[in-house]
Amino acid sequence: MIKGIKIAVFIIIASSFFVSCQKYKQRINSNQMFVINDESNFSFDSLTINPKTEYKVSPGDRFSFIFYTNSGERFLYNMSGAEGKTMQVNQMDQNRVRDYLVRLDGTTELPKVGVIKASGLTVVELTNKIVSILSKSYIDPFVQIRLTNQRVIVFTGIGKAQVVYLKNQNTTLLEALAMAGGIAEYSKSNNIRVMRKMKNNQREIYKIDLSTIKGVKEASMIVQSEDYIYVDYRPRVANRTIKEAGPWLQVFFSAFSLYAIIRTLTQ
Repeated sequence: MIKGIKIAVFIIIASSFFVSCQKYKQRINSNQMFVINDESNFSFDSLTINPKTEYKVSPGDRFSFIFYTNSGERFLYNMSGAEGKTMQVNQMDQNRVRDYLVRLDGTTELPKVGVIKASGLTVVELTNKIVSILSKSYIDPFVQIRLTNQRVIVFTGIGKAQVVYLKNQNTTLLEALAMAGGIAEYSKSNNIRVMRKMKNNQREIYKIDLSTIKGVKEASMIVQSEDYIYVDYRPRVANRTIKEAGPWLQVFFSAFSLYAIIRTLTQ
């Protein structure tokens, strides 16, 4: 009888320990993303400082649209400060500027232009297309297109991420990291990965090392909208172990206490 009780208690302890260990393995460093199990055998793509291709408008993008006739004569007149009304006129023009959405089917609708296909075109190509349409009704149309929701997602460390909106098309990797708050503590400046969207929604993956002065050139890499910038980090194994081990240690000591009580009662 006593021997059976001891065996049962032992099985409870062993089972609890095994189950807890399995859960521990699943939970430790469970917040890591984009893990490369064997980096030595992983082939990163060749890094290019400037994008291989110009960004093309995609569904979901937003852009501002400014239109003047006579090659933008009024635009230049307003900017020149004629009659001292520059600030007032510019403010009125800014208030009239609005964003236009590229729909899921790739089209957009603009005043005086109508519905046109925008997806798949660069900003220059879209501008030229609109100018061509307006030229049929207006004299020397001047069109200015600016993408307004270009952004990259930056993961700078443990639990730290930020969507960074690109105010200009020449934003560098270093600028994007700075706007996201810099590289966090315990993060690896020698293991930064940039994942860039290419054709057919595939992504090229570049590895950048900014830990030494040799990384200055790579820091000037121009980022593109929809880039993922991931800074790898050193897992705090000791702290996580203590935190994660608490529950199963509690189970272990509870089972051990139960065993000690049963042993005392059976002596």
